[in-house]
Parts: sequence; structure tokens; C-alpha cells
Amino acid sequence: MASKKSPQKRSIVSFKDLQIAYLLDGIGGVEKLVAGRKNAGSILKRALKEMTEQGRNVETLQAYVAERYGSSGRGRAMPNVGEERRYKAQQIGDGGTFLRLPLTPIGVKKGGVVKVRFEADRVIVTRT
Repeated sequence: MASKKSPQKRSIVSFKDLQIAYLLDGIGGVEKLVAGRKNAGSILKRALKEMTEQGRNVETLQAYVAERYGSSGRGRAMPNVGEERRYKAQQIGDGGTFLRLPLTPIGVKKGGVVKVRFEADRVIVTRT
């Protein structure tokens, strides 16, 4: 005889639920709703977009989404602190070669300033 599992009710969380949770409880309420969800990034980004269009103050939600879910689903995942990666040198036209490096792992946001030290065999990037 097959054992019966107790039926689990499927709960769907919409971007509107996240908006309400953020307005009432802040990031704590949002974290409770998205815990263990597979599509959390997409609904969080939609909630953020809608609230931004409404003119709401969403700086903390924006920082939370950027930190946990990145800017988009394209390309490689954001590296973690201590992780090692290889990057290919790029060149546009006749210009010099350069690297495009993600700076989020060291806490640098758009417009942030970094100090770069060039040595014989390595480049050291530090947050200022």
C-alpha cells in the first residue's frame, strides 16, 4: 500500500506581496517571504521596479537585491570573496589591452573609486 503524504499547500508570492512586506516590515519581511524560493530574484526585481516608478524610497531594497541577486541573469555569476577566476584580456581597435573586472565582491558600487597598483606580474585593486 502506498503511503499518503500530507498535502502541502502551494503558496505563491507575488511582487505585490513583496511590496506590502517591504512597506510594513522592511527587509526582514521581504526575507521571510522569499526564503527558499527559486524565483525570488525576478519577483524582487519586479517589486523594486514598480516601487521605484511609484516614487517610493527603496534604497535598502535596492541594495538588498543588488547584493543577493545581481544586476541580471546574463553571464557568469558574481564571484565570491576569495574565489579565483581567469579573465581574457580585451582590446578595442588599436587601443591597449584591458580587463573588465567585477568590483561588487569588494564592495564597490557604481561611481565608487578604487586604487589600482600595477606590479611586474600582477595588478592589485583595493577599495578606497
